[in-house]
Amino acid sequence: MRDKTYERMYEQELFAQRTPYLQWLNAQQQEEWTIDRPDAGKQICTLPFSSCMDSVSGYGAFNAEKIYLFARTGGSLTPNAPAVIAEAFHKNAGTVLVYADEDYRGSLRALYGIDSASEAAAACYEDRTNGTYRGAPWFKPDFSLDTLCSFFYLGSVFAVRGGALLQMTKEHGDGISIYELVYWIFREALSEHKFAQAGKVVHLAKVLYTNDSLASADCLECAGQLKNLYKQYKSETIVPQELVSVIIPSKDNAKILQRCLETLTAYTAYDRYELILVDNGSSTAQRKEVERLLKEAAHRKPGLEILYLYEAGPFNFSAMCNSGARAASGSFLLFLNDDIEVMDTKEGAQWLARMMDYARRQHVGAVGAKLYYPKPFDSSAQNEKAQYRIQHTGITNMGIGPAHKLGGMADTGCLYHGHNTVNYDMLAVTAACMLVRKSVFDEAGGFDESFAVAYNDVALCFRLYESGYFNVQVNEAVLIHHESLSRGQDKAPEKQKRLADEKARLYAQYQAFRAWDPFYSPHLVQWKRDTDYTANYLYACDKLAAPSQMAVSGIKKLLGWHGRAGILGKLYDRVTGYHLLMAHIDSIGQEEQTVTVNGWCLQRARSNAGISRKLCLCSAEAVYLFEIPPKLREDVAEAFAADQKTAQVALSGIQVRFETRDLRRGCYKLAVLFHEKLLLWATDDKGEQARLEI
Repeated sequence: MRDKTYERMYEQELFAQRTPYLQWLNAQQQEEWTIDRPDAGKQICTLPFSSCMDSVSGYGAFNAEKIYLFARTGGSLTPNAPAVIAEAFHKNAGTVLVYADEDYRGSLRALYGIDSASEAAAACYEDRTNGTYRGAPWFKPDFSLDTLCSFFYLGSVFAVRGGALLQMTKEHGDGISIYELVYWIFREALSEHKFAQAGKVVHLAKVLYTNDSLASADCLECAGQLKNLYKQYKSETIVPQELVSVIIPSKDNAKILQRCLETLTAYTAYDRYELILVDNGSSTAQRKEVERLLKEAAHRKPGLEILYLYEAGPFNFSAMCNSGARAASGSFLLFLNDDIEVMDTKEGAQWLARMMDYARRQHVGAVGAKLYYPKPFDSSAQNEKAQYRIQHTGITNMGIGPAHKLGGMADTGCLYHGHNTVNYDMLAVTAACMLVRKSVFDEAGGFDESFAVAYNDVALCFRLYESGYFNVQVNEAVLIHHESLSRGQDKAPEKQKRLADEKARLYAQYQAFRAWDPFYSPHLVQWKRDTDYTANYLYACDKLAAPSQMAVSGIKKLLGWHGRAGILGKLYDRVTGYHLLMAHIDSIGQEEQTVTVNGWCLQRARSNAGISRKLCLCSAEAVYLFEIPPKLREDVAEAFAADQKTAQVALSGIQVRFETRDLRRGCYKLAVLFHEKLLLWATDDKGEQARLEI
């Protein structure tokens, strides 16, 4: 009976960890929304539409006093959607358009990749009328004109005041499409947009609509048609090529710089640029090599103006960029790392032209490019993009700090509504390749030189957004970045401390941005560097764990007869099953005062449902124990799939997060305590004893 209970609990937890959005949704539904005026929805008129290209003329006459809720056919509004939307209009008389989030219905297989699940675990989440589940949430960004110009990101549910409908049809014609209606409202709202203030366009971060078909989840609606419509706006800004000052900070890196200069001058289609190399102290030999490379660049591109700024000094990326900006003749500044490589393809050659298309626009601040890791990890893939791993598609300001979403993922398919394929408004972009108007850069005060190495680009983008500018990630511009070859990886303890200090200063200086990003929903994961876009639901393993203490002498007692020579030691191992225990530490991450230990542990030749597991930190002075909650590890389950005796191992992962502020400083060996009595030292990827320095 006891085993059956553990197995039932295991199946329930396994289903829960495979369906984070269902768990998030269940938690949200337990929180009642308070609406000041329950009858507010009565003033709403619901208008069905099938495509954003539908004409608004088909709806007849509009009433200026009404609110019109556009809801896509092939799905359904939540029962309280009209009242919630009406309340949003009521709270701000200046609001003219409101849009909300949405999700999809489908099978467990289609939504979560689950082929089978315990009926008891899944039953409460199933829609009994059609046997489907909810998933694939589209948690949308706040007001984003440039994203709207890539595709109709409002999706399936939005509402407009009747007065605005009448105004837009009067100004732009009765036959305008739904997209054009929204576009012109966004254009007008842009002129009044102010930092941290409610504007004419409001995003409700609530799921108010569910699509019936999952097939449309990856569809970027009318992306091609919208580009044609957008030409009217683009034609207002298209001018002859303006001079771009390409600013490359570099020191003692001639070999890497050579590839950057060769590909820049050979493969860049945009023709009008000058080159400014900022060197903060290369050796004499390296300096001569740089001068040779610059002469070769001038020979490859006749007429190229080149300026070599040499001033020895400590590394300060911000100061080097600012020095280059002061010497620039161009009206646009392109900050480029010396380990960037331009791709030798027809599409790759257009990178700078495509970035300029956005940098020219008056509302745009910084513009970034999509960056790849250098070596294709799948050269056999038919789709060339699928051969590369993504390094950068914009910087997201998560709860844990600035992060690169999609980092390390294959650039294949449509990742979270085109975050890898179309151009998006983002809060920040990396200065490894950043284009900005010189006047805007100067207005923002340039790079903050107190951020010598990290977060200088984020700080600049924060200031630009505060000033009313939008930073744009142009995924149509693609480059290769040999990351950190310029200054090395930030893995050393002293570099990690410097990174943590700079991040602390970043948020001390820009407190309004702490755990806030208008282009990244608070409903998406915030606490960890999850490269994907997943619901912000915290499992037990995601929460901070509290330690308990054990006497150091208790470790020897727990080890018992294990490890003793002779037949008694071997007999002990066999009787207790000690020889069947396994514990492996994959990684130990430290950020500020928080440690995250990841790995897995299990006992072979038995069911692992209900096994008691604790993570032990052991030193000569102190021993700390942390409960190890269940953690989904599909890879471990797959590895032991053929071992029929070793069962229920999918939740054998280790993910323990704890703060170090109350722990004794020192070097700790890591172990796992099984069944409250069997202690097994854990190994790392090198097969050595896993250790942690606090």
